[in-house]
Amino acid sequence: MKRRTIVIAGIVVLALAVVGFGIIRARQRTAASDTDLITYQIDYGDLSAVIDETGSVYADQSATLYWQTTGVVGDVNVVLGQEVEADQTLAEISADSLPQSYFLAQQELIAATNALADLFDNAALVAANAQLDLARAWEALYGAEYHWSEIQPGERATEEELEVAKARMTIAEDELDRKQIQYDDAVWDLAKAKALLALTVAKNEYEQAAWYVDWLQAELDENGSENEIEIQDPNVAMALANLEAAERSFEKVKDGPDPDDIRLAEARLAAAQASLDSASITAPFGGVITAVEVMEGDLVFPNTVAFRIDDLENLQVDVGVSEVDINQIKVGQPVKLVFDAIQGTEYQGEVIEVSPVGVLQQGLVSFQISIRVTDADEEVRPGLTAAVQIVVRQVEDALLIPNRAVRWVGGEQVVYLSPDGETAVLQNLIRVPVVLGASSDEYSELLEGDLEVGDFIVLNPPSVSIFEEMEGHGRPPAFR
Repeated sequence: MKRRTIVIAGIVVLALAVVGFGIIRARQRTAASDTDLITYQIDYGDLSAVIDETGSVYADQSATLYWQTTGVVGDVNVVLGQEVEADQTLAEISADSLPQSYFLAQQELIAATNALADLFDNAALVAANAQLDLARAWEALYGAEYHWSEIQPGERATEEELEVAKARMTIAEDELDRKQIQYDDAVWDLAKAKALLALTVAKNEYEQAAWYVDWLQAELDENGSENEIEIQDPNVAMALANLEAAERSFEKVKDGPDPDDIRLAEARLAAAQASLDSASITAPFGGVITAVEVMEGDLVFPNTVAFRIDDLENLQVDVGVSEVDINQIKVGQPVKLVFDAIQGTEYQGEVIEVSPVGVLQQGLVSFQISIRVTDADEEVRPGLTAAVQIVVRQVEDALLIPNRAVRWVGGEQVVYLSPDGETAVLQNLIRVPVVLGASSDEYSELLEGDLEVGDFIVLNPPSVSIFEEMEGHGRPPAFR
């Protein structure tokens, strides 16, 4: 019995020693932690919520220029880094080394130019002839209908009608003589065509008047027969069909050459011009020469690289954005850019394009975003790696909480308030649950939480295990 009492007493002493050691150690940790705690005084401020990505700079317009013919390089008119304008000649093939196809292209260019000009020059004459045919068709139809009506019973010629018709024929004959003189005096093609049209109309009018005189005379000499009436019926139908055909022909040419003919002539002209242009290289747009691959005297062939040109006034950066963030990205959002190669300078940009389709890469879906650098200088060059921050949301006058002060405890976010002000005491810290909104790399917007301006919170609270140890020894942290 005595021995059992001694054992129990020993266990109690050992337990007290362990507890005492734990309390002493916890106090030592607390004392040590008190000196390490860093506090932050809560205040209002502006917050920019950003998405961080990286990408490479490239020129909005960039082109590698190649030779398209064979020959010896003559003049090289630019040097590396030189600014050039659109259509400026950069280099040329020496004339005495050009292939025979070049000189054949010169002849073809002349022929194609003349062919295109002839299309438009002849268009007036073609239209005039079509109009003349149309006028003739109208005259023929009028004559056929009139002749048909005149030979109907009760519509017979008289001496008075014959005299009037002869007078009209004389007037038409005088007009025909006058138009013949105008046609003979015309020099230019267009004037000649117009005079020919007028002459033909006058001739038709004269012939119609003469025919009418002859018809009236015949009517007076003998009466119209039933056989003549029957013959005139198909003549009217034929005249009407001829008129419709003439109208279709005139509609086709009245507005100038056939568009298909114009396109063919222009294509022929463009092909000839392209062959001639192959003897030189010109800048397709304004920019800077970023590579020179030729020298005077070089022998070049088709597809030999000559130059590279970049538009350094318009630089862009493409980045891939995760599907988690893509719906926060909008065209026009501001962007901040920094470069490892350019220390101490932050550049500005804006989102100019958001891809509507994601791309699967290594099991992750990303969307391409195009960013224009709005204040690029000579230090920003194509190929540089840029760290970009896309500002997806900006909050003004928000109560800001440093991200490093936030901890997850029991499934909720908390911060630790120091009721002792700037000098925090670990055992006095108050755990405050918070709900956060927009966030940046350093701060988050406080939406809910029992905190106010001027409160001090701990930036580096100890691990949760220390608080649990304190709770086990009767010193649980307070809650708000």
